[in-house]
Amino acid sequence: MKLTNIAKTVSVGAVAAAMAVSMTACGGSSSEITATYMLSNASYLDAIAWYSNDDIMLVTNSDNTYDLYYKNDIFGTTDPGVKGNKTIIYSGTYTSEASADGDATHLDVTLSAPTRIYFEQHGKAYGRNGYSTNMMLDTANWTDAMTTIAFPSGSEDGAADFLSKYGKEITMTVEDPSQSPDDTTLSYRIVEMSVDTLDITGNE
Repeated sequence: MKLTNIAKTVSVGAVAAAMAVSMTACGGSSSEITATYMLSNASYLDAIAWYSNDDIMLVTNSDNTYDLYYKNDIFGTTDPGVKGNKTIIYSGTYTSEASADGDATHLDVTLSAPTRIYFEQHGKAYGRNGYSTNMMLDTANWTDAMTTIAFPSGSEDGAADFLSKYGKEITMTVEDPSQSPDDTTLSYRIVEMSVDTLDITGNE
């Protein structure tokens, strides 16, 4: 699935939740945040009358590291209430350059394969994705129990194998207002990216 020019803002609640997870799961850093780019997309699951909302936030830091947040919230309409919450944080290093699309306010940002993935989900919406409905995996704090969940058939190195399976290099185009400070219509947003490999859907 490719998302392009979808939204300029993301819900405050989703960002706050992602940042809270970052503070507890990924720890602090001596580097400074240089930019935060956002994208949001909502869809209606007609067969079950639920809404699914995806929020994506890329945070770049002064030491050329990044944190990429993927937040999925699923909630009901005819049966109101939260059906599932999922948070994934990818961390690694990045490079950026003027965008190939020729827009002077755009940058192409390449995120290297992450060196850490934090994954947490809870709620009945995820009961059919191959993983337990409620679970947490963290490649920086891996346990044998996590290996059993992620690789039921066995794995010599669960964390490394999990990073290899789900940690892919990603290139995205972002809009960066600092490239044209006088244009007040611009915002820090993700213009285009492929999110096919961003969501972790379950084990094999």
